[in-house]
Amino acid sequence: MLRLNIRHSLPQIGMQITRGKVEKASVVQPQIHTNNQQASSNKWITQPKINLDTSESQYVTGRRTMTQFTRERGQRGISDVQAATRKHTQEAWARLDNGGKRGDDLKSQFRSHIFEGYEAEPVFTLQWTKGAEVQVQESQLTGRTDVGDVTAEIQTTPSADVNISQGGVRTYIKDQGYLRQWVTEDYYDIYA
Repeated sequence: MLRLNIRHSLPQIGMQITRGKVEKASVVQPQIHTNNQQASSNKWITQPKINLDTSESQYVTGRRTMTQFTRERGQRGISDVQAATRKHTQEAWARLDNGGKRGDDLKSQFRSHIFEGYEAEPVFTLQWTKGAEVQVQESQLTGRTDVGDVTAEIQTTPSADVNISQGGVRTYIKDQGYLRQWVTEDYYDIYA
């Protein structure tokens, strides 16, 4: 008796899968731009003003202006300094010449020299004269306050910065498959 032997292989489909991958995903940070002008008072206090009418005192001293008064006193001061310098120079030379001699008591001479002019008379005296008028203008707060300007502007981006490499699926036929048939007598050919 004849036997029909069949051997077959099914076709196989191959798939190559590439997964999608997120290469970069970041949020764009908002940027802040500010205008910062601080407030300031811009105020100050004026100096007080004092007006002194010394016409009466000028009349008493016989001078018309304070410039004339100070010029004369300045000249007198210069002549006093010159006289004192001459006197001290002469005394110094005398001490140098007589300092080494026996019986010259320098200590008592210095002491008497220091205290001899102690009760000196003043160069000039001041006295109050009637009729001087004093006018005082008080200090004032002036200026204008600056309230300043502090503003902030925020710039945002509505989307994230995303870079994606897309995935994919590739299909192909890995094995074509086959169907073979043959005939044997009295037995099945299992391993053929």
